Amino acid sequence: MRTTSPALARKLRDIAARIGAAFHEQRTIDAQRALQRYRHLAQPRDAAPLNEIIPVSSKEDISGNAHGSDACERAAGHTTFERA
Repeated sequence: MRTTSPALARKLRDIAARIGAAFHEQRTIDAQRALQRYRHLAQPRDAAPLNEIIPVSSKEDISGNAHGSDACERAAGHTTFERA
């Protein structure tokens, strides 16, 4: 059975170490680029979060709009007819 020489084994380990170091360096560069690219997402925004509850004026406005009527018409005292 043939075995590799110590000099050849050393060269192979050296090549593997260089490849590993190059991969590590490239990953570091890619991580820095990603941080720079998406840095604007980490800054606080003035807009309200999506899950924040928005207060509404009244329950009647909501139910009236659900049936296709206008809250301004109800407030003016006009009768409204629901759509068929």
